[in-house]
Amino acid sequence: MGADLHGFPKDIARSIPGAGAPSGKPLVAAVNGWCLGAAMTLVQMCDLCVATETTRFMYPEAKLGVSMGMIAGLAARIPHKVAMEVMLLGGVLPARRAYEVGLVNRLVPEGEQLNAALEYARALADNSPLVIARLRRLVNAVVPDSPAVEAYRMQKELSFMLESDDLKEGMGSITQKRKANFVGR
Repeated sequence: MGADLHGFPKDIARSIPGAGAPSGKPLVAAVNGWCLGAAMTLVQMCDLCVATETTRFMYPEAKLGVSMGMIAGLAARIPHKVAMEVMLLGGVLPARRAYEVGLVNRLVPEGEQLNAALEYARALADNSPLVIARLRRLVNAVVPDSPAVEAYRMQKELSFMLESDDLKEGMGSITQKRKANFVGR
C-alpha cells in the first residue's frame, strides 16, 4: 500500500516513525502484497520487518515526479547501490531480495506475517525495556536520517514556536511596553 495518487496527502511525513511520529518503543512492520512509496519509507524506519514471500517493494516516485525525500535514509539501512537502484529506477524489489539486503528480517508464507510480527513483539516485551530503549537511542544516533527527515523535524519545531502562547505574549509585551510573562507553551 502507498499514498493515494488521486488524493496525495500534503503532510504524509507526520505518519513516518522517527520523523512526524516519534516513538520510544521498537516498531515492527508486517508487510504483505505491494509496499509502495511512503509505505516503503515507513517500513525502512521500523526496527524489524516481517514480509510475506510474495511482498513487492517499490519506490516509484522518480517515475511520478514527486518525492518528499525521506526515503534517502534507505541508503543508511541497506547497501548503497541497492538503495540507489530502488530510489532512482523505481523498479520492483521482491521480498527475497529485500530479505537478502537487510530491509526484511524474516520471510513468511502469506497470511503468517501478523503472527510472525507478534512473535517479535512478544520477544521484545520479555526483554528489558531500559536496555531496548537505550539501544534504540544509540542506534538512532549512529544511523543517519535523510536531510528531509531532519528538515521536517525542524519545520515542525519551528511551526510549534510560531503558534505558541509565548510568542503571542512576547509580541504583546513589546507592543504594550511591558515585561513579558512567559508560560512555556
